[in-house]
Amino acid sequence: MPRKGEKVSFDYDGTISTKKGTDLAQSFIDDGATVYIISARSTSSKLNEKADEIDIPRSRVYATGSNKAKVEKIKELEIDIHYDNNQSVIDELGDIGRIFKA
Repeated sequence: MPRKGEKVSFDYDGTISTKKGTDLAQSFIDDGATVYIISARSTSSKLNEKADEIDIPRSRVYATGSNKAKVEKIKELEIDIHYDNNQSVIDELGDIGRIFKA
């Protein structure tokens, strides 16, 4: 499990949008991690709804518009662990990427 203050991010579609993903994110929040939603979506309305549901500040929600931009944002934010259901994103992230299966 995470250390307090560790940065953990989740993709939206097929990841934090699922009950399993929401529950996992909530467990990280409960353990003191700083949780982000970082998606390749181009709009953040659904992302913000999920963030509000589990008390992630909207300042930690990013709709990047592409997988390339998502990977760049994850690296820019110095995320410690990123969960995603897209293997190509995980491959780009190396050891911080975790494949998510709902």
